[in-house]
Amino acid sequence: MSGIRGTDGTLRRVAVVGTSLAGVRAAEALRRRGFQGRLTLIGRGTDFPPYDRPPPSQAVLTGGDVEGARLPVAPDLDVELMMNTTAEGITLGRTPGGTGGTVRLSAGRTLDFDGLIIATGAEARRPAALVDGHPDVFVLRTFEDSLALRAALLGGPRVAVVGAGFVGCAVASHCRALGLDVTVIEEGPGPLGRVLGTAMGRELAQLHRDHGTVMKTGAQAAALHPDGVELADGTRVAADVVVVAVGRAPRTEWLRGSGLDVEDGVLLDATCAAAGAPRVVAAGDVARWFNPLFGTVVRVGRRSDTVEQARAAADTLLADGDNASPFESVPYFRSEQYESAVQFVGRGNGVPHVVEGTLAERRFVTAYTDGQHITGALCVNRPSQLARYRRMVEARAPSDLILTPEGGQVGLLAGNLTAFESATASSQAA
Repeated sequence: MSGIRGTDGTLRRVAVVGTSLAGVRAAEALRRRGFQGRLTLIGRGTDFPPYDRPPPSQAVLTGGDVEGARLPVAPDLDVELMMNTTAEGITLGRTPGGTGGTVRLSAGRTLDFDGLIIATGAEARRPAALVDGHPDVFVLRTFEDSLALRAALLGGPRVAVVGAGFVGCAVASHCRALGLDVTVIEEGPGPLGRVLGTAMGRELAQLHRDHGTVMKTGAQAAALHPDGVELADGTRVAADVVVVAVGRAPRTEWLRGSGLDVEDGVLLDATCAAAGAPRVVAAGDVARWFNPLFGTVVRVGRRSDTVEQARAAADTLLADGDNASPFESVPYFRSEQYESAVQFVGRGNGVPHVVEGTLAERRFVTAYTDGQHITGALCVNRPSQLARYRRMVEARAPSDLILTPEGGQVGLLAGNLTAFESATASSQAA
């Protein structure tokens, strides 16, 4: 793999738009893999290294070290920094071969490139109905968001959390640990329902209720008022502080009109290359890509996925056309909710089967199947089992590891599991 290619099929100038986790890790990967050309990082912020997120944002919320929230950066990165700079658009196909292009920047500046890495991330989603009407409304996306919310919680307020995804659950758990009154408003049947499915979402809802959180599921926040949140059915939730945690919106507005497919994120193929745009790749929250492991287009979820995808995008940029390798990532997340460690790998769109432990003791493993393969696993307070199930998802292990031929649930079948793990070990050794 060559790290230097010229304008007739070479790569000499790479622009990375975005200086958070995905952008920095992609730049580091380019250098580690031998790229010696001009490498420019473009960021809206003023600080470099930037603050990391989301783990440090939540750590700062709980009183973590401020300087410890900075993203570690390789000391020999050798990049040209363009901070406090906004990317406003791109023009593609500037070179004779139809590759390369120009980034249009704030203050009328431009930057030509042979290769482009899009890593502009996402912003906290704010529905129009939840923007105005209450004096203390927060999102939790950036380092500054964390500091602002932490200060607002010092006075012992009543808290309403709109949305029970990863961020909403973490905020609710933290607020209860502070002894605050908390109400969670969730449109679905339970927390993390889009990831875990209805049954496991309801189990997590009960976990929150058992710790004193008021969990309003199947409820929609319709408007904000000075004293709280109005629901679609006309009832109100009293709150001094409102946290809106209803997901993230990819930062693709600057790419509209570029010819790229940017609906709900930059559309990528299996190698993290932008559809129809040679030498344009993307990584992180701004991207959605075809994951061959699951046969569908997905978005990265957590920090580990972002790091892996950033490295894969750098590899694709340096590869020669068809030599690029597909990026087959197994999504992973971990969330501390009250005293419970909630971990998940894969996808939860299949049928859930409790294969280890029991729901009653809140120490269990639930495996998901699509009828043929194990597609995901939820581990609650069973961290030692996570690696085993991740291997199953990666290997597209057959569902008969946990189900009888008749479909009866019997937990892990010892004989089948031994055969599977032996075969997996042999293939890795080879």
